[in-house]
Amino acid sequence: MTGEPKKRTYTPKVETRLARADINRLDEAARQAGTTRSDFIRQGLLWYLDNLETLKEGDRENKTAQAIRYASDQIVKAILSATDRICGMLARQGAEVGTLYELTWRACGTPGAKEEFTAAANTAKQRQRTRLDADEKAIAERTKKVVTS
Repeated sequence: MTGEPKKRTYTPKVETRLARADINRLDEAARQAGTTRSDFIRQGLLWYLDNLETLKEGDRENKTAQAIRYASDQIVKAILSATDRICGMLARQGAEVGTLYELTWRACGTPGAKEEFTAAANTAKQRQRTRLDADEKAIAERTKKVVTS
């Protein structure tokens, strides 16, 4: 049989150095995979090169997720800060209204004036509750639209 001689393919050699602990880990992984150290390294390197673009995309997605988380945290902080501020303003307003209520109550000296004052105060409270309920519903709807969009 006179066949043509085999053509040699050039396969360059790649060398690297690893710490003893890493070599031990590599040998153990190759042994568990049932392959040689060189084959294990070759397979791992080729897999990495084949999947390099996917790994880069995953890193970009991770950075995007981090940016979204950061923005969400900032929005929540802003909402909580605004809520605290509004609650503080309402508390101050309540204290001022209470003071005015007390002063007006004490100033009522004519017969029947206290009953009329109490009736007027109750009517005002009811109107405030009605407006507050409507405002709360409107704010809840607007917030829901912002959060779900």
